[in-house]
Amino acid sequence: MNTRLKKTLVNTLIFLFFVSLTFYIVFKDNNIAQILQIIRQVDKRFIWMAIACMFWFIFSEGINIARTLKLLDCKVSLKSGFKYAFVGFFFSSVTPSASGGDPMQLYYMKKDGLPIGHSALALLTEFSSFQFVTVIMAVIGFASYYQWIENSVGNIKYLLLFGVCINVGILILLLLTIFSKQFIFKCLDFICQILKKLHYKKVEFFKERCFTQIEEYKKGGELLAKHPKILFRIVGTTILQIMLYHSIPYGIYLAFGLGDASFWQFLALQSVLYISVSSLPLPGAVGVSEGGFLGVFRLLFPTEFLTSAMLLSRGISFYLFVMISGVLVLFFTLRKQL
Repeated sequence: MNTRLKKTLVNTLIFLFFVSLTFYIVFKDNNIAQILQIIRQVDKRFIWMAIACMFWFIFSEGINIARTLKLLDCKVSLKSGFKYAFVGFFFSSVTPSASGGDPMQLYYMKKDGLPIGHSALALLTEFSSFQFVTVIMAVIGFASYYQWIENSVGNIKYLLLFGVCINVGILILLLLTIFSKQFIFKCLDFICQILKKLHYKKVEFFKERCFTQIEEYKKGGELLAKHPKILFRIVGTTILQIMLYHSIPYGIYLAFGLGDASFWQFLALQSVLYISVSSLPLPGAVGVSEGGFLGVFRLLFPTEFLTSAMLLSRGISFYLFVMISGVLVLFFTLRKQL
């Protein structure tokens, strides 16, 4: 068994442990039969709409990846873009801090014969757009509903604020990586100095490889800057992607026949919740996402519906698509080997 497969299996076991622990905590003080009965009675039209939103969430990433690769003169189809998006979703979901998504996407791109520099830039561009939109939406949501957040989650608001600040920092670093050659060279020099003090023998080789990769990033960044229309399309696709994803709790809200709260309120609160839990080193933010949902939305859902709503929302936006993407990843892998 190779190292990559061992690591994947270990991460999957850790993921399953956290899932089991989460469901134990959720159900130990709740009547499972009653929750299932409530779920069976919801309006299924809104459930299917929520599932469609989740499909578009993943497809949007595939569209942006394929769009950037085509700009870099890579021959890639939209179908391949969707494949890379599902691969990224699955491995991001089962690894801490979504750390496994990009490496596995690069692995599958390399298997398809795509240049590693162009593949990395496409993923970096897509992630930067995603980070930009999620940060802006979360900042607006936090500012607009600060009083609501303070009343509904208490001291957890500091965790939410911490998540927003961390992701703002990541966004700034990403933009500098793509568009500031001087900044990234300074970072590289700093890293090499540390490696020398640690007596790493291949510092010069490491530095040369990094310089080559940075030049690829820089050329790609300059190419993107020359095509602002493509950048606007990427960001526009991401805005729709994130809005549909964050609207899933609202779809569940409507499925229960509720209607007092507004779509924008759900969008803002889910934006803050998402960016807060995404910074935590847990596979798929399992546990904290469920707990955060119960805290943030407890004043919007009636008490008797809250747990059922959380299970439906997370079931659609996460667990269902972990299974779907897992099956697809297995299919992609077996097809390559046959």
